[in-house]
Amino acid sequence: MGSPRVTSVGGDGGTLTLLSEIKLVPEQSKKEFESEERVEKVNKGALCFLIGPMEGEDQAALLQKDLLELQVETRIHQNTIQLAPEYWIYLEPLDSRKAAIIKLKELQVRKIDSYLIAQGELRNGISLGLFRNIDSAKALQSQRVRQGFDAKMKELPREKVEYWLLSEDEANVQLMGRIDSVLAGQKNNIEARQIFCKSVASGGELP
Repeated sequence: MGSPRVTSVGGDGGTLTLLSEIKLVPEQSKKEFESEERVEKVNKGALCFLIGPMEGEDQAALLQKDLLELQVETRIHQNTIQLAPEYWIYLEPLDSRKAAIIKLKELQVRKIDSYLIAQGELRNGISLGLFRNIDSAKALQSQRVRQGFDAKMKELPREKVEYWLLSEDEANVQLMGRIDSVLAGQKNNIEARQIFCKSVASGGELP
């Protein structure tokens, strides 16, 4: 036989609610709270810290560990930078390695700097030079054509990968002090920049 569900008492005693009738609302989880706090910072245009650049992920991970010891939480961000291309002057691949070596010897007899291309899509071709300046590349190409060689030019894209640490905590004097104390022991030119937290949250190209 179940217990009676008494919810009130007579007279002026008012209403008595049993514990079994209370609908408990769970406390907001730490993750949910931090997520809402981050959104609020983004919306109000707050500033966060961007620390770097570093050439390797291992270096970034070590700095991340050092910062964490001072309660500075960060995440690693990889940033790819497009560099100016290089320009390759070459002779197209021959039918065989033997034919390529014969052509190479012909060039060397005429004292023309040249190298056998041993692999890749231009395998068994002849490399005549690699330049970062397109005018220099075109000048050499024209010179080799005048000498009777069908020199070609190929543009080679280049890129550089950098690693940064992102702190999603809002920038303040205390946080800057902790970061500076860690960066003071670094031997390279790593610096801390302030950027909008909105940029960090978007996950776009940084800095």
